[in-house]
This record gives sequence, structure tokens and C-alpha cells, in this order.
Amino acid sequence: MSEPSRKGRKKIGLIAAVVAVVILAGGYFGFQSHIANEAEIEIARFLRENELDRDIRYREIDASLIGQSVTLHNVRLSFQGTEGTVGALTVSNYDLDERSGQLRSVDLLLEDIDFPIAASSFGLFGAPSPFMIGVDAVRGDIGIEYEYDIAKGDALASLDISMPDLLDSEFEISVSRFTAPPVERFSARGFNAMGRMLDDMGKADLNSVSLRLADRGLKDRIAEYASVESGAALDGASYRKELFRKLDHQILENPLQSRFESHLAEVAKSVLETSEGTLTLAYEPEYPTPFEDIGAAAFEVMFSGFNNLGKQATRNGDALSELIDREVLKIEFDS
Repeated sequence: MSEPSRKGRKKIGLIAAVVAVVILAGGYFGFQSHIANEAEIEIARFLRENELDRDIRYREIDASLIGQSVTLHNVRLSFQGTEGTVGALTVSNYDLDERSGQLRSVDLLLEDIDFPIAASSFGLFGAPSPFMIGVDAVRGDIGIEYEYDIAKGDALASLDISMPDLLDSEFEISVSRFTAPPVERFSARGFNAMGRMLDDMGKADLNSVSLRLADRGLKDRIAEYASVESGAALDGASYRKELFRKLDHQILENPLQSRFESHLAEVAKSVLETSEGTLTLAYEPEYPTPFEDIGAAAFEVMFSGFNNLGKQATRNGDALSELIDREVLKIEFDS
């Protein structure tokens, strides 16, 4: 019998390759479907055991083997009598230490959020509530990333918020000497689990913290509301000019006493001069700072209102000026 021709061998090889691709693709999608089913079983169990199955519902679920992620679609959430929706909730980069139950890493992405807010839920510290400035719901995307080194006790967490026509926000915090609680403690209902977690956090050190706020229309909304509340009845741009004039007059009447106050005044003027821009605050101490040392001052500001923050800045002007000069503390505005 004669040997198959070279053309015939190529044809056979091509058919074999196509068959192999079909088999592999079928196996891949079959395995991915299995992963999605297993994820759905685990999620249903978690919600049921923690009495959350009535508060969190979703229409469908899928899993990505390549991206190692699970996505819930058309999620409906109930919180304190208010019901909202999330177009897609994706969990990825999930790594749990089975021995300790501590979470090494996780990424969460909530897309197309539409969650109504109540007027009574906001308006803290004398600031205008979102309801009063025409915002009746949280709409946009939220991304959360978390990494934790169990051996070193180092944790890095970031929060990104994007709300069209309002603001973009990025918050990042790095801590050390932190003992993260097991995941099962996060699932406990009530404030007990949160209280224990805050107690653990109080024993940790702060390495750095930063906040970036990019205005996409929120500032003018607040200015218009504040002008009406004060009886000025000016549009946002006109009211910001009036505030700039008052600030300039106040500085002339009461000369600034420190480098920090001068820097803060320049930032405030830049903020008032434009309806857009990005405000950045960053604190990176030269040595890790225990949260216990930071906590007292932070709670004093929280419970006495932000007006007290200005008094503290005046009293501690020299220390804050030194932090600004050494670039340990950064407060910047980019228009």
C-alpha cells in the first residue's frame, strides 16, 4: 500500500486540530459551567446561613475561569426598608487562607448602581444633605480592592467611586501590624463584628492614606443650594465668586499666621475659582503612626463638627506647616 500523499497528511492533521479545539472548547465551557454552578451553591448557602437571602437577590450568575471571577447580574438589594439595584456585581482575585480563615485578597466591582437615599440619612456635620442638593439616589460604579499579607500584617485597601455628573473619588489606605479577622466574622449581623474589627484596627499602624476627589458638577450643586439657604439666591458660579471675595477680605482683616494656613487659603481660592478640578489629600508619615494616637483627634472632629477642624489647625499651625514643608502632608488642587 502506498504512503498517504503530503497533501492528505496535511488534511488529516487539520481535521485532527479542529477536533482537538472543539473538544477543548467543550471541556472548557463545561468546566466553567460547573464552576458557576458551584459558586451559585456556595453563594446561596452563605446568604441563607446569614439570613441575607431576602435582602440580596440576583437573576443570573456566571463565572470566568480565565479571569477567576464570579459575576452576579441584575442584583436587587434591600437595606433598612430601601430597595436598590446593581447591574452587575463581580468578585475576583479572591484568595482565602483556609487555615486561619483570613482573607488574603479580593476585588469587588459594582456596576450600574441605582440605590435611593433618604433625606434623614445624611446632612451630618452641618453639610447639606445629598437630598437637598437634588441627589435622590446613589448612581454609578464602585470598585474595591483589598490585599493582606498574613505574615507581615500589612494591608492595602482602595475604594474607587464614579458618579456621573457628580464626582469621581479614589481612597487608599495602607496599614501594618494589622491582624485581620477571619472572614466568618464579617458575616455576623449587627455591630458586634464591626466593633471587634475596629478594635483590631486600633492596634495597627498607619503607613499612608490618600483621597482624591474630582468634581463633575457636585460643587456647583452645593453652591447653588447654599446660596439659596443663606438667602443669596445666586447661581453656583456667582456664589463661588462671592465666597472668594469674602475669603479675600477675611484674609486681609486677619492675616494668616502660618505656612499651613497660607497653603490652605491658596487651595481654597483655587477651588472657588473654577467649577471643575481635582482635590488631593495625602498623608504619609516618615514612621508608621499608631491608630490609637490618631483616633482621639479624629473622633473629636467627628463629634464636634468640622468647624472645630479650623480651630485645631490654628492651634497646631507650626506642626502642620512642618508636615507640609516636608511633604508628609499634601493638600493640592488641580484645575
